[in-house]
Amino acid sequence: MRALTMLLAVLLASSLAVSAQDTQPDLTKEPTLYVVAYSHLDTQWRWEYPRVIDDYIPKTLHDNFALLDKYPNYIFNFSGSNRYRMAKEYWPADYARLKQYIAAGRWFPAGSSVEEGDVNVPSAESIFRQILYGNRYFQREFGKTSAEYMLPDCFGFPASLPSILAHAGLKGFSTQKLTWNSAAPVGGRGSIEETPRGIPFNVGYWVGPDGRGIVAALNPGSYGGQVREDISKSPPILDSNGRNNPVDWPGRVERNGKASGLFTDYHYYGTGDTGGAPHEDSVRMMEAIVTRNNALVEASTAVGDGLLKVVPATAEQMFLNIRPEHIARLPRYEGDLLLTDHSAGSITSQAYQKRWNRKNELLADAAEKASVGAAWLGARAYPQERLNNAWTLVMGGQFHDILPGTATPKAFNFSWNDDVIAMNQFAGVLTSATEGIASALNTQTLGTPIVVYNPLNIEREDVVEVNIPIRPGTARVVGPDGREVPAQVADGKVLFLARVPSVGYAVYDVR
Repeated sequence: MRALTMLLAVLLASSLAVSAQDTQPDLTKEPTLYVVAYSHLDTQWRWEYPRVIDDYIPKTLHDNFALLDKYPNYIFNFSGSNRYRMAKEYWPADYARLKQYIAAGRWFPAGSSVEEGDVNVPSAESIFRQILYGNRYFQREFGKTSAEYMLPDCFGFPASLPSILAHAGLKGFSTQKLTWNSAAPVGGRGSIEETPRGIPFNVGYWVGPDGRGIVAALNPGSYGGQVREDISKSPPILDSNGRNNPVDWPGRVERNGKASGLFTDYHYYGTGDTGGAPHEDSVRMMEAIVTRNNALVEASTAVGDGLLKVVPATAEQMFLNIRPEHIARLPRYEGDLLLTDHSAGSITSQAYQKRWNRKNELLADAAEKASVGAAWLGARAYPQERLNNAWTLVMGGQFHDILPGTATPKAFNFSWNDDVIAMNQFAGVLTSATEGIASALNTQTLGTPIVVYNPLNIEREDVVEVNIPIRPGTARVVGPDGREVPAQVADGKVLFLARVPSVGYAVYDVR
């Protein structure tokens, strides 16, 4: 029965995917607004992991279960495989129920990544890992992945990010953070899509330094925004004293279409920063819009009749519906998208978190390369699970309020603990792999053999420091070619100049 249930879930998900493909709108002719229901959860910020596990994750699950059961057109998006992993460990019964909603296409594991991480401090390798590990978790647990990268609350975005996302195979990127005053010299009154200052477009193509890029939705509205009126229709024009002047989504979609040839846009609504679900009033309004107004759109055969189709969407749906041949006409932007008024001082705060993140990135790189060599020689089995577990701890600490340095002091105690555990894991793997490789090297020397490892992708000449018992002024060091190299003894340590090939080892003789 269990196997049959799982098979039916897979078949249902497949049929939904086929149905969605069959009904894909022609965005060059059909004005379409993709509305993404989302709950923002800061895994650590003004609180720590225990509160998230005890309160915020179950609230997110239970509140959305209730809405999913009540409103048949409601689709919910939630990011971060790290949070799903917590739900699986601490709320297993709810997690089993969650998997049913995901299989039915009602709950979407969004964002592709382990965490909604910072993208300014981590290396490109870390961002690739976020996507690789996040989507592999989603594939393993739910049988589906995400084609987009969702960072609503990250503190700015480097020019390299679109290239990284493109090379990772993703199709789209979204954020609402640029409304917090972007430093980019674009947008403003008279701009191509009448975007706020600092935002290059509503929906366009963000190009990286190597020419690769990604479709980006850069002005979707606040993730805590609500749907209070029929957004398929233009709102009445309010005077200067009008309050809560709603966005004219049909007007925006029309402007986008004139600028790019694609009559589409992307709209967040939901809640934050403690998880949960969008307000039921918004979900109820969306249900009414979808069942009433979209029926009119489907019945209409006239092009440009002012009707806007509103789609309760997964975070990836618009990006998948934009065809490759449409991308050339999208407005383009190349460069950084950094912030001016928000989080600017965080780049120099919590230095230990930043230092240990970088230590882990370097240790991980050295450990993995050494492990490949040891496995190739048959000296050690490749420790993939141990490396993956350590990387998962590191990526948890790259969350956008942890690595930048904007969480509580107690939150960093948890993150430092994870970082130190990860460093010990990587160091242990590196030591074990090096011992395995050393056992295959010729270490027969006249003095003490010292095995030197270079994990860089280039040949390296540098000073090596060794702690071995030796009397001052008595050290001579001979290289692999039999020639003596510069050396000295200081504070009980031997220092000598070594040259080691790219991702290689060399044996030196300390006499």
